[in-house]
Amino acid sequence: MSEEPFNDKEKQFNDLWDGLTPKGVNRVKALKFRQYILEHVRQMRRPLNRDNAFKYWMGELKADSNDAENF
Repeated sequence: MSEEPFNDKEKQFNDLWDGLTPKGVNRVKALKFRQYILEHVRQMRRPLNRDNAFKYWMGELKADSNDAENF
């Protein structure tokens, strides 16, 4: 299996987090994305930080919470 889809999704997260667009850096877009992702992290009762936001984006945070509920 190729790791490309994983890397593409990671790059997409980093670009959105930093507000990178083809025209340059868009600070408003970055803040809007951060607020959106961190709200989901908050609802999962996790600390609001970039690591948890990244885990949510990659689907790892949801998997962790499902494992915790099953035990």
